[in-house]
Amino acid sequence: MNAMRISFRLAVMGTLSGAILAVGDGWQGQAAIAQSLTLGTGFSPNPTTLAGTGGGDRPAAAVVNTASSPTGPCLGYISTTPHEEVVLEANFANLEMRVESALDTTLVISGPGGVWCNDDSGSKNPAIAGAWLPGTYRVWVGAYRPEQTPDYTLFIQDRS
Repeated sequence: MNAMRISFRLAVMGTLSGAILAVGDGWQGQAAIAQSLTLGTGFSPNPTTLAGTGGGDRPAAAVVNTASSPTGPCLGYISTTPHEEVVLEANFANLEMRVESALDTTLVISGPGGVWCNDDSGSKNPAIAGAWLPGTYRVWVGAYRPEQTPDYTLFIQDRS
């Protein structure tokens, strides 16, 4: 497997790294893009955004080994590799992660304390909000249909 890594730092209170991995037959020969973002209290800008392309060829419930979560059912299609990784350096009393996309998307997050999923949060796009523990969160933006690869923006906002 060939791999190329590209890294850079933002001049804000977070760190963003992008890694582009060439994946063979495991994901139908497509490139999987994983980004990592580290956020502490008082991060700026608020909201912080990440952009990418979601979807995948696996049912979300099969990848995270759960059909339902406290925030909704684990629907849609995702890759085995998360689309984003968010590291929270502190507790957040009221943090929200929400997706905006022209296509119907789902959101799957695995981190400290469990798995959270959402399909629609008042529109065709998902959001998950509440209290978050410090730690690493793996984030997938799923496509509602398996043949779709939605371009998305992930908004991360501290609502405290």
